[in-house]
Amino acid sequence: MLDKRTKLMNAAKVLFSENGFYATPTAKIAKEAGVSNGILFHYFPTKADLIHAMYYDIKDRIFIYSVSQIYKEATLKESIYTLWLAAVEWNLENAEDFEFTLQFENSPYFSTEIEKKHKYVQMSIELAEQGRIQNVFKDINTLLLFQIMSRLVETNVKFLKHNPTFQNDVEFKNKLFEIAWDAIKK
Repeated sequence: MLDKRTKLMNAAKVLFSENGFYATPTAKIAKEAGVSNGILFHYFPTKADLIHAMYYDIKDRIFIYSVSQIYKEATLKESIYTLWLAAVEWNLENAEDFEFTLQFENSPYFSTEIEKKHKYVQMSIELAEQGRIQNVFKDINTLLLFQIMSRLVETNVKFLKHNPTFQNDVEFKNKLFEIAWDAIKK
């Protein structure tokens, strides 16, 4: 049995994907979730609060999935590969969340300040900083390094969604990672 907060986020995800953020009134979200408007506003005082909570919920789940894949003795490249592969696989397995994230990151609700607050992004930026300190990565802003890799993950997920025969091809995924790695390494 889902709690009301989760029901609201699930209903919003479906409605946002069908209608977009602006064409989805909060009353419709509450109705779809089977709760009153008052309950919706109890959990999320504004639509922006709901959208941000959904984004952080997705990032939390990606973080948990990704961290479980990393091993402590990994090299920097192995750690980046593990995070990259985990992000690609997670987004392929969670298509609705992937689509929501794309919509969010291309909306006025998104900002780098919101993005930088999440521990998944912070962990990725720390790895990027390690790469800069070790003189492995290009000497550019670490948030930019993270965003470059994120956009490459996004591009790879889109390609793999439209070309499912490659989704289980490990050698092909390794080639995709090497392209991403080459984009950030010196």
